[in-house]
Amino acid sequence: MSQYKHDRFFKFYIQSLYKTKGNTQPNIQVRNDEDLEIDLMFISDRSNPGWAQEDLGLFDRLMQEHLTIIIEHYSSYLEGTDINKSITRKNLYWEPKQKELVEAAKKEQNLTSSNRLSKEMIDRIESQNPFTWILTVNCSEKLLKLCGAQPDPKLGEGVYRLAGLFRMGIVVISKVADAPETMWLKMLGDRESARSAFGAIEQLSPDRREKNDIINACIKYCTYLKDIPTALLTSEEQDFMRTMAQIDAWYETEMNRAKLEGEDRQKKMIALKMLRKNIPLETITEVTELTVEQLEQLLSSPTE
Repeated sequence: MSQYKHDRFFKFYIQSLYKTKGNTQPNIQVRNDEDLEIDLMFISDRSNPGWAQEDLGLFDRLMQEHLTIIIEHYSSYLEGTDINKSITRKNLYWEPKQKELVEAAKKEQNLTSSNRLSKEMIDRIESQNPFTWILTVNCSEKLLKLCGAQPDPKLGEGVYRLAGLFRMGIVVISKVADAPETMWLKMLGDRESARSAFGAIEQLSPDRREKNDIINACIKYCTYLKDIPTALLTSEEQDFMRTMAQIDAWYETEMNRAKLEGEDRQKKMIALKMLRKNIPLETITEVTELTVEQLEQLLSSPTE
């Protein structure tokens, strides 16, 4: 569970960055298995003025690859099993979705099961087939060669593509050049990369919506701000960070202790304890990733 805070930060970070440019959906279950859960899906709205008003450099170019983007994030070295799982998650999502879209299109056009859809309709359905970006802090050259990843000269150093059939690319953040256009992406790198990127973001105009939202995200998840002089933070921000750090530490200890007992069941048991400690619902949902509805259900029918 040591990486759960980084995973939560990553999802909140992307949702904060791209809330003016489309719809982000975290934690998409494709099977009743946490290991087969899509981290985050982004559905772009190209008509949204956010694309013209907020330039996020290389990150924008990645997110404009396709109308629907799946993003999988790895906070250390990428492994072969990670790539395999990313492919599996995407296929488990797309296969039933594709069938659903085909059936709906045939119904709309009054076609029988044996009739073929028009090329135009097939292309329209295929346009919803997501493209996956794997964002990883690091990846070995051996693995990149093994999976046939090829550098993308248009997107620059550190960006690779797998064979077209997979509709997938890999971004090795440690290999991405340090530049103003990469700072939003580098925030998802290692500690030094993120600290440097945060420093660059902090220098932006206070009128930048995305700057203020990302600073709030860092404060919310006690990430990368811990080494910044406290003089730069308000007393409320300092108190909030201390409180969240205590809750996070307690939650991680409980989850580590219960790792062999079934994480989903234990997560609900811990949430119930937090509810009984009168910790705010919003904080519990952020820490445990349970929904408000699930928490209310726990309150109405608690189980030990």
